[in-house]
Amino acid sequence: MRHRGTSLRWIVAATAVAVLVWSVSAPALALTDGERAGRGVGFIASKQRTNGSIPAFSAIGSTADAVLAMVAAGYGRSNVRDAMKYLDRQVRRVNVTTVGLEGKVAMAAVAAGKDPTDFGGVDLIQSISSTEQPDGRLGSDTPVLEDALGVLALEAAGRTVSARALSWLASAQCPDGGWQYDEPYDPATDSKHCLDKSSPGTDYYESDTNTSGLVVQALDGPAGNPPPATGSDPFGFFDAIRDPGFGGWGYTWGYRTTDANSTALVIQAYAAAGKRLPSGAMAALRALQYRRCGAWAFTWDGSAGSATRTSPDLGATIGAVPGVLRAQMPIFPHGALAPAPDTPPCPS
Repeated sequence: MRHRGTSLRWIVAATAVAVLVWSVSAPALALTDGERAGRGVGFIASKQRTNGSIPAFSAIGSTADAVLAMVAAGYGRSNVRDAMKYLDRQVRRVNVTTVGLEGKVAMAAVAAGKDPTDFGGVDLIQSISSTEQPDGRLGSDTPVLEDALGVLALEAAGRTVSARALSWLASAQCPDGGWQYDEPYDPATDSKHCLDKSSPGTDYYESDTNTSGLVVQALDGPAGNPPPATGSDPFGFFDAIRDPGFGGWGYTWGYRTTDANSTALVIQAYAAAGKRLPSGAMAALRALQYRRCGAWAFTWDGSAGSATRTSPDLGATIGAVPGVLRAQMPIFPHGALAPAPDTPPCPS
């Protein structure tokens, strides 16, 4: 009986250990999107410079974008503080003057719990709203993408965006359902993709996922009037331009291979509009992450089935974090931030 009891106790103990091991290792095998975002913030934080900047595609814009990513994820307390000090200095030095940069910095201020009407000694919201033209465009020649950032900043500050400004942004749409970076659609000169019909080879901009993703979020923002009707369905555009191989989105018609930034912005647009994501969209974004170190690759090298991820990329990671959380812009504070997680170095 003693031997049988000992064996039974051993079996029970072994079973308990097995259950414990499974419960510890299972999350490591299947990361939640929140855990993915946290690891992404760990990578972002590791790239912050001593002056507080987190330069990727640009110093000021990427630092502001990084603040949004960290706040959305709920990590990076000291990193956000240092980033905001850097952005404050840039405003004071008059390095933040375009509608697009003012919009990004204003959104970062709101996300970090700062006042965008008194940041770096400047009322960024008044500076943006004062540029509104009679037709609703923010500035006489502001690119469409930057106009959307300006609208998002006004919404972040709780301002009701004028119906005129929203209508201008909606009317800038190309007939294919997307928006191009620089100019609104001109029926006299543009093709359905907003390419110049007379010299398409010299027109560097056509409808793209990044501008379109931002515009959709701006038109569906929390503080604007009801979004105006668009001429074409932007989600039809997203469906048509989607990468059939990797399942995400690239930048534009000639560059359709899935990249992290474009895929994230499209996912955020679906979230803003309350629309169901296409099957496989989240998997496409997750697949580009180096899970152990948290970074995202920008895109794929090679064809689907035999491709490898490109190297870990700071700009891609900054863009991917809000996307993997399906966090629409603008980003608002939601409690105290935790310290950025420590993550191991990424493969070189």
